[in-house]
Amino acid sequence: MRSISPSARTLNKGLRTVIFSVVVVMAFTTMVAAPAQVLPPGGTFTDDNGNIHEGFIEAVAAEGITAGCNADGTLFCPQDDVSRGQMATFLARALGLSPSTDNRFSDDNGSVHEPNINAIADLGITLGCNSAGTLFCPNESVTRGQMASFLARGLDDLEPATADYFTDDDNSLHEANINLMAENGITLGCDATGNNYCPQDNVRRDQMATFLGRALGLDPIVPPPPLAANRLLIAGGLDGPLLGIAPQSDDRLFIVEKGGFIAIYENGAVRSQKFLDVSNLISTGEEQGLLGMAFHPDYSSNSLFYISYTNTAGDSVVAEYAAPTPGSNLANPSPIRTIIEVDQPQANHNGGMITFGEDGYLYFGLGDGGGASDPNNEGENPATLLGSMLRIDVDGDDFPGDPNRNYGIPADNPFVGNPAGADEVWAYGLRNPWRFSFDFESDLLFIADVGQVAREEVNVVAAGEAGVDYGWDVLEGSVCHDPATGCSSAGTELPAYEYGRSVGQIITGGYVYRGSAIPALDGLYFFGDTGSNRIWSFRYVGGQATEIEEWTDLSGVSVWGFGRDAEGELYIMGGSNVYKIVP
Repeated sequence: MRSISPSARTLNKGLRTVIFSVVVVMAFTTMVAAPAQVLPPGGTFTDDNGNIHEGFIEAVAAEGITAGCNADGTLFCPQDDVSRGQMATFLARALGLSPSTDNRFSDDNGSVHEPNINAIADLGITLGCNSAGTLFCPNESVTRGQMASFLARGLDDLEPATADYFTDDDNSLHEANINLMAENGITLGCDATGNNYCPQDNVRRDQMATFLGRALGLDPIVPPPPLAANRLLIAGGLDGPLLGIAPQSDDRLFIVEKGGFIAIYENGAVRSQKFLDVSNLISTGEEQGLLGMAFHPDYSSNSLFYISYTNTAGDSVVAEYAAPTPGSNLANPSPIRTIIEVDQPQANHNGGMITFGEDGYLYFGLGDGGGASDPNNEGENPATLLGSMLRIDVDGDDFPGDPNRNYGIPADNPFVGNPAGADEVWAYGLRNPWRFSFDFESDLLFIADVGQVAREEVNVVAAGEAGVDYGWDVLEGSVCHDPATGCSSAGTELPAYEYGRSVGQIITGGYVYRGSAIPALDGLYFFGDTGSNRIWSFRYVGGQATEIEEWTDLSGVSVWGFGRDAEGELYIMGGSNVYKIVP
């Protein structure tokens, strides 16, 4: 059995009349041990933030004594009462006991805690809950008096009690063990005076963590403070805002409206005159409209920018425009030229996001052409432009005789010289990459691909990784789609993060936060779901999505897109409104 540490034994001496909360706060500030691993903001569990026992909850979690109260280990349920069965498991883990196959009691048969109940019975830590010793009562709550006896029996090397510490446990069956706990600093009582122990009160899970932590001589572990952010309404009355971007070192935010307008937010307000109006050029049904915008990497000198839209015929177009000067608030109304035009068989799955990579090339996301289950098999066919990510050079023109193809083909595109794929294709196997973005600091590309009936997904790859197959429509996320069973994921890129349709139905990709207003958010990728009006973030580390967080304070709006300004601050495009993510 595990011995209590001298520091825990002597903690209570001289402090018996100190208010419980003050003692715990002192412990937090003077006994903090460096955690074995870096804890995410808010710590291991999301429901104990700010709880006075959080430091010991983290300590017993680090020791493997608790894994939380739900399947994914995100909750601890600190206010729940501890059952006798749970207590057996907590003690067995704390003391390093091996599960026992002895069948000591008749009422715990089949309980998940039965092996640990038998283990503590083998050592005499429990005698059962009835005089005959045939029952354990695994589902009954543990009282504070019982807790004292469980711990006293399980721990050796305890200092004998020298005083009668409490007035409300006199003649209690557990009084001797309660005094033993007090003598060794494991309990401070249940009230501010330290005169009462409340032996009949049930033990909560958060209290249990502190009892066990002190009994084992563990130091509390204080996690970083929880992440916090809110949304601030900065603009309303817009015609379907779905993207916000800015040129480098520009204080303005350019807001792309699905209805065919580009507005400018500047100095705390949206300018009354639109930067550009192409409403007469577009179709607006279903997923059509003005869908994307990107500034040329040399916008500060050439004033060029690009828009992506579905034209009146329903086809996808990327066109080049210019402003009179880089600082102009009104663009020239006529396009300079069409960069690329792609036939679209249906009005959905048009994709439409465009952005420049750090390599200076334009990336253009296109869905699989619409309909259900990729009827034309576009996704897994890199020879077609649909269901793909295109990569083109807007500063070149390899098709001088074609007015709808005014771009060059980068020589390192994966299918150049390969008849299996189109020269423009950079990646394929996508259903509808509605929103994607680069994070230049980590050199990663994040693609949120809308699912059909099973999965919504975020894919994360190195920005320079060419020829990636994202699996649609053989796969939807990581599960089989066509065929429904027995498919192979060999050679495909599986999602970094995915969720089922009960969580959301239309994933909307965002950006990695690189602003300065909320330093704790640095490096977090934000995304949302239009179907469920929810927003999440994760940190991509070591090839995995970590620190997955749902932002309830940001959620609740019909999020169709995100924005990012020149300072790296993020915005939410919700309904007809634009919100800024603020401290």
